[in-house]
Amino acid sequence: MSDGRVIFHIDMNSYFASVAQQANPFLVGKPIGVGGKPGTRGIIAAASREAKKRGVKTAMNAYEALRICPELEIVDGDPGAYEHITEDFLRIFRRYTDAVEVFSIDEAFLDVTGWHARWGGPEALAKRIKADMRREIGERITCSIGIASTKILAKLASDMKKPDGLVRIRREDVSIVLAFSEITDICGLAERMRRRLATIGIHDLIDLGLAPITRLTVTFGPVMGAKLWLLGRGEDLSTVAQEENDPKSFGNSYTLPEDTVNPRVMRETLAKLCEKACRRMRAEGYLAGNVSAFVRYSDFSHGGDGTRLGEPTDDPLPVLEAAWKCVLPHICRSGVRMLGIQLHDLSPDNGQLRLWPEDGARRRRLLHALDAVNARYGHDSLHSAATTGVKLKRHVSGFKYGTGVMKRKV
Repeated sequence: MSDGRVIFHIDMNSYFASVAQQANPFLVGKPIGVGGKPGTRGIIAAASREAKKRGVKTAMNAYEALRICPELEIVDGDPGAYEHITEDFLRIFRRYTDAVEVFSIDEAFLDVTGWHARWGGPEALAKRIKADMRREIGERITCSIGIASTKILAKLASDMKKPDGLVRIRREDVSIVLAFSEITDICGLAERMRRRLATIGIHDLIDLGLAPITRLTVTFGPVMGAKLWLLGRGEDLSTVAQEENDPKSFGNSYTLPEDTVNPRVMRETLAKLCEKACRRMRAEGYLAGNVSAFVRYSDFSHGGDGTRLGEPTDDPLPVLEAAWKCVLPHICRSGVRMLGIQLHDLSPDNGQLRLWPEDGARRRRLLHALDAVNARYGHDSLHSAATTGVKLKRHVSGFKYGTGVMKRKV
């Protein structure tokens, strides 16, 4: 056990839905689902507390969600708002420790070892963070906080009481907590791992904690076997990472409303994906040297290719031309279900223009002006003529994808 460490896991409650209710008072107290336009392949990306009580679950098809909860309000995701609020709560966390690890858009680990004492102890510090969030972000954005000596136990604790929970697992309580927890309650141990463990006679965390390490390493290999051996005891050697890694790539994919063999639809969709990826790349100050593009067919097989760009760029026009050449040989095989691109070989944008300085400077000013307008007035307020007929459903699973629009129930 990691004596002396005090780790927080802070997890936002029904985050996407809570953001929608915070922004629109008319949605407060109503069952709402984020994403999942009926009549499409969309699913519910998040459900409010009220919707969860009615049986609506994350990843449920919109049609099924409306069947079990006819009064469900379905709203578009608003990733711009999620990003803004995520930045706000991370700023609050960093007031109390310099060791903050972003685990996903709505959760983070904090190592408050040595910091908590000045606030009266771990529980007092957790309550202070909650109070700061209520005051500065809003009453609807609540979080559950788990406190323990390891990351794995802190995450387990935050799941034990929702919404707006606060649970601390002390050293002397670890064995009891593990005895009443399922294997799949441990982060990283999914149903598939539970079944594999069952084949060697391990059916719960007590069994896992008592299993000889040699038995686990023989079955799962030295690395995973040792990790399982530690997890069975509630131990975790990982530390809270303080630095965010530089991005390795920028990309987008999109599942079409219906399968298509129409090249025009596919090219316009690919153009929109290139615009979105390049906009994100410009916002973070990178240029790409390579692009890869792919299609997925109705039978879920796929095809595609990659190529080097003429020079590092954040301009969607040369990216589109290169990406289209990558997928063109693959679009006539059968109906296309999904398209996607990835921009690789990133380098920092130092602001230097490489070819045709005057035209390049004009084009660069235009792109950044478009970014500024879209940032202020909403995603796709201005866009290129090549994508006028394309309107992609907004994603709600990541950063920097623009803002959403409210959608009434059907």
